[in-house]
Amino acid sequence: MKYEVIERGSEWIVHNEGVEEARFELQEEALDHVAARLRAIKPGDDVISLCVRYEGPDA
Repeated sequence: MKYEVIERGSEWIVHNEGVEEARFELQEEALDHVAARLRAIKPGDDVISLCVRYEGPDA
């Protein structure tokens, strides 16, 4: 399971396995969303990766 939290302009976008899952105004909201998803997974069910990217306004 690969999560990415991407800052793009004034939004924080959550991707799961390369597919957009949600958008938030605040980074904390995006990270809380991912944390809730991760808490729902049984330990050892899957390898988990989390990446946070900051993109400039021209990205």
